[in-house]
Amino acid sequence: MNAVNADYELLQKALAEFGLVFPAENVQQLYKYLCRLLQANREMNLTALTSWEDVVSKHLLDSLALLKAPWWKERQADTWDPLLDVGSGAGFPGLLFALLFPGKSIFLLEANKKKACFLQGIKEEENLSSLSILADRAENLATQASYREQFPLVTARAVARLPELLELTLPFCRCGGFFLAYKGPQARQEVAEAATACEVLGGKLHTTYSYALPWEKGERTLLFFAKVSPTPLRYPRRPGIPKKRPLL
Repeated sequence: MNAVNADYELLQKALAEFGLVFPAENVQQLYKYLCRLLQANREMNLTALTSWEDVVSKHLLDSLALLKAPWWKERQADTWDPLLDVGSGAGFPGLLFALLFPGKSIFLLEANKKKACFLQGIKEEENLSSLSILADRAENLATQASYREQFPLVTARAVARLPELLELTLPFCRCGGFFLAYKGPQARQEVAEAATACEVLGGKLHTTYSYALPWEKGERTLLFFAKVSPTPLRYPRRPGIPKKRPLL
């Protein structure tokens, strides 16, 4: 068996064992995207992960864990269009959702121009007409009326610790909507650290979903925050301040 077939079969097996079933066309799209990512990564340094197994488990399956969460199963796709993914990086999780749900309006916010250019290339290659790439900082866009409190679902993965992250994301989330944070083993500690930020910014922890990645790649937790009141207009503060002086 050649390496290409072996990688494709590993992807199929990993999805099945993780409890995710997609049509063959979707699996092929995901496979093509991961191949494109690893190819571009040799020149662009898009991700620190370089092995096929790590990219499948730690990036793709981790991102798609949302589809297994009770929150998702209860609401399905009725309440998350449009979706904003803050700090998309090389496309996890937002670009995956764009590939799997091409009819939904999805926005990928990525300040790194190199990564935003990569995302734009995938958008064009896959003809994802409902996908928008926003090459800017969250602190800038969240002050604009066309983006502020406009999204029923905002996601972020591997962006920042929670006190800073809530300031970068909750201003985009509409009241009654949700912010979803992908977190690792320190999720509970980060929730405690972010209690003040959550209250000030209009959020409330709604539910959590914990899971293990295959091949013993680690424990992860999804944190679902409900937007219960408007975010005060003074937030987010100017670029760099949420990281330098998080709301603690």
